[in-house]
Amino acid sequence: MEVRFLYKRMILGAVCALTLAAAVFADVEKRQGNFVVRLIESAGSFALRYDSGTGKPVSFLSANENGLSSFFAVKIDNTVYKLNRDSSVPCIAEETEGGVRFTYTVKGKAEIAIDFSFCPEFDGISRSVVKVDVTVGNISSKAQFVSVKGIFDTVLGESTGTHFSTARRSAVNAELDMETLASDKWLRSANEKYAVQFLVYGTEITVPLSVSVANKDVLSDTVWKPVIKTGRSFNSVFSYNNSAAGIFWNPISLTPMTRSSVRFYISLAAAGEVPADSRFLGEAESTDSHLNENDEVVYRDEHGTTYTVGALTDEQLDPAYIEDLLLRIRRLESDPESAEQIEILRLNAELDAILEKIRRLQ
Repeated sequence: MEVRFLYKRMILGAVCALTLAAAVFADVEKRQGNFVVRLIESAGSFALRYDSGTGKPVSFLSANENGLSSFFAVKIDNTVYKLNRDSSVPCIAEETEGGVRFTYTVKGKAEIAIDFSFCPEFDGISRSVVKVDVTVGNISSKAQFVSVKGIFDTVLGESTGTHFSTARRSAVNAELDMETLASDKWLRSANEKYAVQFLVYGTEITVPLSVSVANKDVLSDTVWKPVIKTGRSFNSVFSYNNSAAGIFWNPISLTPMTRSSVRFYISLAAAGEVPADSRFLGEAESTDSHLNENDEVVYRDEHGTTYTVGALTDEQLDPAYIEDLLLRIRRLESDPESAEQIEILRLNAELDAILEKIRRLQ
């Protein structure tokens, strides 16, 4: 009888443990029409989806392993903390008045809140924009240098001939690091029906230090900012044609019990619609920053990266910018052994496009 009693207690204990485990983690989500932001508390990860109620929901980012391949991370002084349960950083998912929030705690060091909220300017039928605020608070007793980055495992462009595009570049199909974002403005991954676009320049946006595209394994490395080799393919030892985007913000110094935030927007589209750019925030963009079917392709490298005359911005026509471009070309050509040939070609192609644009304006 005692053995049977103990056995029943063990079974009851296991059932209670499973019940408690199920109660501890709770996914939360926010919808705007057909668009969904879902926080998966058990994994500490997030998902962006289109769910019309008919058929299987479509993920704008990779849904593998509960979406763990897309994540935010912070660097506190010299230590990097990946913000999901894969790295044992505890988190809480909750609904807020305007959206959903993840709160991560790096014990004794920092509290990080990531807020996702839909912008009311859109109805969520075929277009939507998600505002993302990442706030880092110093909960330690000493000042800290803090950096934030976001890694996004994109999938939509991988099945097309164009992995990414920007306001300046009609196609980006190889590794690239973009540090001057005034003309690129956004980074898009899209197929024929769906698109996700990261708005990184404009009103209310915290302009990043840089935006990089590379193989997912390169950007997911434990190194904070991996070395990006312009023109290298999106292949790795572990995966083929697997591209991702990384957004890196400037480091800041936080004194004890203070906090700081970065903000950007993720624009989503379905039904073949073009995702919204930063103009919905009240910023007027130059029409020259958008490509159209009549733009003349001035340069297309072996990976498909292009420059077109119509995509050039006023900044690129500035004499100081042109002078700097010439100096960079001369410096690289004077030391060909240390220079990537594809980079020299790219810079010369940009110069050719600028000169052609100036000729047309005369």
